[in-house]
Amino acid sequence: WLTDTEGRHFRVAEMMGKPLILLLSYYGCDGTCPTMNAELAKVLEKVKRFQLGKDYRVLTVSFDKRDTVATAQDFMAKSAGVPEAMKNGWRHAVLKDGPGEGGVERFAGEVGFRFFWSDAAKAFLHPNVLVFLTPEGRVARYIYGTRMDVKTIELAITDADWERISSSTAVFDMITGACFSYNYAEGRYQWNYSLLAGVGSLLLGLVSIGSGALIYRRRMS
Repeated sequence: WLTDTEGRHFRVAEMMGKPLILLLSYYGCDGTCPTMNAELAKVLEKVKRFQLGKDYRVLTVSFDKRDTVATAQDFMAKSAGVPEAMKNGWRHAVLKDGPGEGGVERFAGEVGFRFFWSDAAKAFLHPNVLVFLTPEGRVARYIYGTRMDVKTIELAITDADWERISSSTAVFDMITGACFSYNYAEGRYQWNYSLLAGVGSLLLGLVSIGSGALIYRRRMS
């Protein structure tokens, strides 16, 4: 169970049915956790292809067992930079279990997120990552780093919702999803060159066949 800033208890499954952008943060962080939340909020304001709340949702969950509803409220109000208009589609929450029960580690581990406490730094060491989940709850994409852009977020949402898009009439989204692929080495989306080369070769072949048939008919006549 999770508890959000309104004190409401819920399960992640209740936020499924649409793509979900998951951020694992800790609310006592004075470094990249506020930055990740604030940067995502800025980028989502510019996303036009999909509407927050209607087409996808966002969930920030703390992996620090010391966090409470109060610290979540403070983080959301002072550090996360989430506009009021986004709050219906974006929830900040804490896991509703006590220290030592392993719920935090289990929850984070299910989406491939690893973290540990550093006594030297007096802080948690963890990756800066957005986890994109499908409407069924499967991990569709990891986007690393604090620098985000609209195109990457829209393509990652498309990846997460591909099962619905591929069986719908959303032609633009189908073409977009097919023409771009994620480059793991560079951590960004790029043109799907192999697909484009294949389509180009097919079109060239069809043009050649058509031209040959046309020339043959003219000669015969």
